[in-house]
Amino acid sequence: MTNPTLVIAKKEYRDSLRSALFIALASFMVLLAAVSILVASFNFQTEVTQYHAALSQLTAAERAGAVIPAPSYYPLLMLRGTIEYLEIIGAVLAIVLGYLAVAKEKGTNASRLLLSRPVSRSALVSGKILGASLLMLTLLVFLEGGIVLAITGIGQVAFSPAELLKLTLSFAYTYFYLLFFFCFSAALTLFFKDLPRALLFSFAIWLVFVLIIPQIGDTMDPDNQVPGGFFASMHVTQSQQSAVIAQFKGYENFRNALEVSSIEKHYERLVFATLGIKGMYNDKPLGYIMIDKWQDLALLLIFYAAGIGAVFLFATNKRIMNSSP
Repeated sequence: MTNPTLVIAKKEYRDSLRSALFIALASFMVLLAAVSILVASFNFQTEVTQYHAALSQLTAAERAGAVIPAPSYYPLLMLRGTIEYLEIIGAVLAIVLGYLAVAKEKGTNASRLLLSRPVSRSALVSGKILGASLLMLTLLVFLEGGIVLAITGIGQVAFSPAELLKLTLSFAYTYFYLLFFFCFSAALTLFFKDLPRALLFSFAIWLVFVLIIPQIGDTMDPDNQVPGGFFASMHVTQSQQSAVIAQFKGYENFRNALEVSSIEKHYERLVFATLGIKGMYNDKPLGYIMIDKWQDLALLLIFYAAGIGAVFLFATNKRIMNSSP
């Protein structure tokens, strides 16, 4: 007997690939990420060429003892733009997918017809989440492969096994981040009888927790007011920095509470640390990063689980499932 969850998952996967809106948003996100990676790769290649040219001149002048130090380079740093696009545009893409997964059937009462067949509500929801999961996974695998090829081919830098592992983990975190927004949008679309209101409310919450709250938190952080970090520019040690922050404990607790409420901040902190975009984590082993950022990982997974739980909660409510716009 055919598993109804797998049948629904395949249908969701195919339907999404045929959606003009999904294709447009996914293409736009991939295009922005590609431009970001290509520009960073060409810039690094220019730096390498300039370095070797200067080194050759010094060698020819018999001044090899004054060798110019090689430029500090971490290939994963080039992914900052890509991650920021995934934070914003990727979340929008997931919200649209979550809305369409429910609205296309709720708007025509097809959900009632489906449930009149030997298909349980849990199988219906599981199939939709599985289909979206496979779609997001396909997109992220494609994106990661393109990043490796671009940096290796243009930047002429080979990734170490540790860097590839960090890159893969970062995209795994992205997977949970995007699936949260899919589930969050699907749950709201189930809950609201008015479909346009559900989509509007989804984007309103996205605006607050992805753009507004993180921006407020960054603005309130004094270390972000100077390029490279205020404390770093003042040559303040970590212990001295902690002592200064302790003098403003109430202010710092309020600022941190704002950021904790946003899944975007936990995702950003986790990925920026893993990729070394946050400078203090460069050259740090993965184990050190995981220990330091376990709270952000735990909260990211809690947000993800809450999104799935909300979808199942609303899907098992007969009044909500039987409602139509």
